Formats: sequence, C-alpha cells, structure tokens
Amino acid sequence: MAHHTSRTAVLRLRAGVIIAAIGLAALTGCTPAASDGGAATTAAPATTAPVDSSPAPSASASEASTGALDAAALSDLFSGIQFRPGEYDSTAAMLESIYPGLTVSDAACLAPFGAGWESADAAVEYGTSNDRSMTAVVASAADEATAEDLVAQADGAIATCADGQELFAMQGVPITTSVAPFDLAVTGADAVQGWRVTGDVGGSPFTLVGATVRVGQNALALVGWDPETSADYVPQATQLFVDRIAQAAG
Repeated sequence: MAHHTSRTAVLRLRAGVIIAAIGLAALTGCTPAASDGGAATTAAPATTAPVDSSPAPSASASEASTGALDAAALSDLFSGIQFRPGEYDSTAAMLESIYPGLTVSDAACLAPFGAGWESADAAVEYGTSNDRSMTAVVASAADEATAEDLVAQADGAIATCADGQELFAMQGVPITTSVAPFDLAVTGADAVQGWRVTGDVGGSPFTLVGATVRVGQNALALVGWDPETSADYVPQATQLFVDRIAQAAG
C-alpha cells in the first residue's frame, strides 16, 4: 500500500471537529469521498459494536521477540475486528473520506488522530470501522522509543490544542473547541490516554471520543465521532486492538 507524507503547513483534512458544520444529520448518512485512485462508497446504514470475529493474528519468531509487527500482521489486526485496512493511500485521505473539509493552522493538533504517523520510522496501517463511525491508526515501530514518541506527540497535542478559536476553521469561521483527557479503562497496555473534544460551530455542538495507546513498540490512535455510539464503542474497539496487538507481538 502506497503511503504519502503529511501535507503542507496549513493542512486541509476532514477532521472530526468539523462534523457539526454540516449539521448533525450528516453524521448518520454521508457519502464518503473516494480514496486516492478509488471510487466513492456509501456509508453503512447503522452502527455495529466492534466484534473480534477471527483468530488472533500471528507473528514470526523474530517479530515476537521484538514486539514489532509487519504489514500483514497489522492488516490482520483490522480485518479481525470489523475495521477495513488498505483502503487509503494516507491517513489524510482516510480522514478526508470521513469528515468534511477543515482548515488546521497547526497540523500537529491532529496527532491524536494518528495523522501523519505513516511518515514515522514504523510500519503503519489505518482504516475505518465497517460502519465508518471510527478511524484507527496503528504504527509498529522498530523500538519502543519511537512508539513512545508518537504517543507523546498525541498527548502533547491534547495539551497544547486543548482550547481556543484560532486552531480550526471552516470557510473562515473559527470553530470553538475544548479538549479534556479522561481515564480510559483499558487493560494490557503500557500507556493509555483517553480524550474528548467538545465544541461548537455555527451553533451546532459536537463531541469526539478518542484513545491514544502504546503496547510495547506499537502505538494506536482511535477516534469515534458518532454521538450515539462513541462513548461505548471507542473503549470496546480500543481493548480489542490492544488484545490483538499483544497477542500478535508475543
């Protein structure tokens, strides 16, 4: 799968904070944009709780000894729990397929979405849940320090991009956002950070729920936008990813 590097200083991504800009009705039935070189598809009509429906992915002896996963093992993580790997050429294209256009003055503020992780020294897979209510990015690095750095970037963004009206805009209109960390009950991980983004644009409120997690040399960024399901589905999906990463990494 071809990956592109993260885009220029002012990054136009379809990120979650703009959901309310097109009205809450768009949350339940959008037509996603085509990925690079692919055709547009129609969103699933209803959300479905994540389920582990296949055997845990296996890793070779050398991979198990280091905790690093190759591309095939990463793909298995996704397809086994109702996520779709290999659909997009970049994390930017994946986010664009889910969310309407957003202008971000500092691309680093999208680190909690896993945006740009494919430019790190790591094997990376990303995709949406089958119902398109969540996005996930998993990076499997050559060492724990690289994985720790990815999680640290996300944690730093949660702190520095927490509040304000200058970071995000839609058609020149500032978007008011507030980010708050919360304790996410996930077992088996070396580091876990849960976070919520709440805000308002054009008089319409919105909420996102996210998780940034490290399991050995593997980092996970998972975000859910659907107000009907994200509070439950994001923790469930996060735990499924953590369990399968731990099993695959040995």
